[in-house]
Amino acid sequence: MRKLSYLIAVTVLSLISTATFAQDVVDATETNLQEKVEIQAGELPEAVTNALTSGYTDYTVGKAFKATHDGQEVYYVQLAKAGATSIEVLFDTAGKIIEQKDLE
Repeated sequence: MRKLSYLIAVTVLSLISTATFAQDVVDATETNLQEKVEIQAGELPEAVTNALTSGYTDYTVGKAFKATHDGQEVYYVQLAKAGATSIEVLFDTAGKIIEQKDLE
């Protein structure tokens, strides 16, 4: 019986440690990306505007956001295309695409 109580105690402590570690990982990720601030499309850097003009000609700019990611200024741009899923593209200040994802 004593071994069973010990095993249960170890299991409970392990679960608590895992949950705490998972929360620390989420907190660390959130600190790498500060809150997005909505901006006007006209406030996007020229390099981002050029990248949109050349690479996304069939899309219309919806919303644009400015944020800081890993100490670097980045821009999120939501794009829509008739008959297609809307997308969000993450650019750096030089107009380089960091990430692109479909919006639901």
